[in-house]
Amino acid sequence: MTAKVDMVNRALQTFGSRTTVTAAELASNGSNEAIQSNIIYDSFRRRLLRMAPWSFAFQTIALNFITSIPGTPENTSPATQLWQKGQPAPPWAYEYQYPFDCIRACWITPQTATGFAGGVPITTAVTGGAASFWQGPPVQFKVAVDQFFSVTAATVASGGAGYALGDLITLAQGAQGLPPVGCPATLQVTGVGALGVVTSVAIVPIIPNEVVPFSGSYFAPVANPSAQGPNPGNLGGTGTTGLGTGATFNLTFTAAAGDQRVILTNQEFGLLNYVKNITDENVFDDDFQEAYAFVLGGALCKALTGDKSLSNLVITQGNEVIRIARGNDGNEALTVNNVIPDWIRMRGVDYTDGASGPYNTGFDWGGMWPGFS
Repeated sequence: MTAKVDMVNRALQTFGSRTTVTAAELASNGSNEAIQSNIIYDSFRRRLLRMAPWSFAFQTIALNFITSIPGTPENTSPATQLWQKGQPAPPWAYEYQYPFDCIRACWITPQTATGFAGGVPITTAVTGGAASFWQGPPVQFKVAVDQFFSVTAATVASGGAGYALGDLITLAQGAQGLPPVGCPATLQVTGVGALGVVTSVAIVPIIPNEVVPFSGSYFAPVANPSAQGPNPGNLGGTGTTGLGTGATFNLTFTAAAGDQRVILTNQEFGLLNYVKNITDENVFDDDFQEAYAFVLGGALCKALTGDKSLSNLVITQGNEVIRIARGNDGNEALTVNNVIPDWIRMRGVDYTDGASGPYNTGFDWGGMWPGFS
């Protein structure tokens, strides 16, 4: 079993420190080593996670729909002559919530099957026939920011029936034929009575570490009470992770619209492939653990000893471990390095990866861990 205290002690060892810390010291900032480690521990983990599409942290989800341009199936309101707030920023057609646990957005996978089961071959590829498998290049997207009103608290107006503790309830999205109200809040059931009647709920936050948690991405506050609606992303369903129905809620909104990150794309029902914010050290790949120990060690060496040369030596070793970790991580997949010739691409056949789709190519790896100058 690996815990935070193990990672910190491994980091201290990288520059020859004879001091170790205990879990109690880390929890209470009981030593200078503990104080310096707590300052950088989480931020360095997130920085290292952003440096590769690490397999142990790679996740795919259906994005939560916020809005789309008029004329799309999700927004049947009349077209406007000019762009206005409440529509995705041009030139994009769809706007989605940035996932709560996303460290780095990598690709949006097409929601259409573009491979074919049969047909007349015109080159080495096959055209025509029935769709049979997922294929095609990743869909373009852009991470941006938009302004929304959010829910800061919710009370039960009507408890419905059939709910259980821990159920997640997605609220209603608004009527068709009107511009979307935005992405509704999600609530978690924290109290139930007889027959599964909801007695209390808590909001499910959408931005980590906010002092006052909030949920939902509304373009304007909606009237109370708010009813249970479909699942996020317009994917249908009952609006709850359980079997409960009929609950309604009175919502408290922020006084003003605030910034939230969003994902802009032209893909309906967008699927995002991203690096997740993994906090459990036991989920870390062994190579990632080693790289993490070295980058922590480089900063701790500078903070505790002031020896810049030794700190840079530790970081140099860490960068070598990062290179090895990236290679080993990338090799734990079906990676194809074939290059599609121009004359084939001209016929409309241009797959980023001949066997497994967009997961292994097209990633901007960026630089290595910076040293001290």
